[in-house]
Amino acid sequence: YSRGVVRAEEVPIPEIDEDEVLVKTEACGICSSDILDWYREPKAPSFFGHEAVGKVTRVGRKVSEFTVGERVFVHHHVPCMVCRYCKKGDYSMCDAFRKSSIDPGGFAEYIRVPGENVRKGLIRIPEVLSTIEATFIEPLACCIQAVQRASLRIGERAAIFGAGFNGLLLAILSREFGASSVVVIEPNAYRREIAQSLSAVDRVFDASEEALRLLKREWGLADIVFVTPPFPSVVNDAVEVADRGGTVLIYAPSPPGSELSVDIFYLYFSHLTVKTSYSASPLDTRLALSLLLKRRDIFRQIPVVRYPFSEFERAFQDFRENSRIVKAVLYFEEEESLPHGETAARC
Repeated sequence: YSRGVVRAEEVPIPEIDEDEVLVKTEACGICSSDILDWYREPKAPSFFGHEAVGKVTRVGRKVSEFTVGERVFVHHHVPCMVCRYCKKGDYSMCDAFRKSSIDPGGFAEYIRVPGENVRKGLIRIPEVLSTIEATFIEPLACCIQAVQRASLRIGERAAIFGAGFNGLLLAILSREFGASSVVVIEPNAYRREIAQSLSAVDRVFDASEEALRLLKREWGLADIVFVTPPFPSVVNDAVEVADRGGTVLIYAPSPPGSELSVDIFYLYFSHLTVKTSYSASPLDTRLALSLLLKRRDIFRQIPVVRYPFSEFERAFQDFRENSRIVKAVLYFEEEESLPHGETAARC
């Protein structure tokens, strides 16, 4: 509704068309963008949530790929696959991608999945993967796109600023994609402990100027630097630890009007590349599922705090205020089902 305010409302269960699917949500992860006031306020009041997993409860008569009872991941954005952006693999720049969505959102008890999303964004979840693990698909897919856009090559060195959920995923993926060494830079002591506990991470440093000097002296410079905090000043730090010919990848958005101040002379003569990465394609979500299945032991090293939907307000407050929570997931309890409508979170 407004800054930091989320409410639950009872709304009608969506009706589906002949090429659509109705999914009963089992769990949905809370994304860091869900608590960015400057990002959410212009859209308020609105329903939201985009890391949803649930079971198919109804299918349109033209839907043959899915059946009632199947557990699925629901991707909220899908590209057209035929425009000039899609033809060059820049799927999240596609107009159809940006306009597509699910109804009303991932934090709703029931989700109407439009036909295009059914065909391109609905993924069947194998039984071996838990519902909570499956909520990793969307954020992991976004990180996969980021690693690919950074063009990380086997044997290169990677540095990640930020040990939040996405930073930890990027650290794991950097190793999975062939990085010879991975370091994480994080100001919060508890999050540094989590990062250091990951088998993919070699070293962890504080974000102070002294620590960054120590990083460059003891570890060296990075070929790829990922920036997950949404602060322009961190990009400047990232440039400082990037090696000649390296790439700085900005993973998270900053508020509109944010300006980046970098030394163009230094960028030019260092052959540094600055890139961004937004969202993920249907190809990325499928690769994310494949990685989750193959490397469950690695991703299980990231701690997850689970909240029943009845405690959604506390979940959002905790995730906003408690830096010890790197990932929060809301789950729907079976007994909370409503006979005449559904509950949905609106901000």
